[in-house]
Amino acid sequence: MAGNVTGWNELMDGKVIKSAFVMLDSNFIGWFIPIIFFTFQAMLYIKTRNVTITWVTGLFFASLYASTAFMNDYTNFILFVTLIIQLAGILFLVFYKK
Repeated sequence: MAGNVTGWNELMDGKVIKSAFVMLDSNFIGWFIPIIFFTFQAMLYIKTRNVTITWVTGLFFASLYASTAFMNDYTNFILFVTLIIQLAGILFLVFYKK
């Protein structure tokens, strides 16, 4: 009966962070990290109105996520595609802004 709760096995193994991640990631059907990433990017852009800062901090966020054991290939792809689009916007503003 103790094994039917999502994340319970990890919690009983003493892996508190992995237990919380498994619980949240299963509730959001694997979209937990992209939702956190997009929310973080949107809040930072709204506060600073600077695409370069959002790109640099987003690169840190994606790199740290890519180096964890929780990494999902699809989520990693989404994060880095978002960063590539932001970099394209930055380069456009640098070269074509009048």
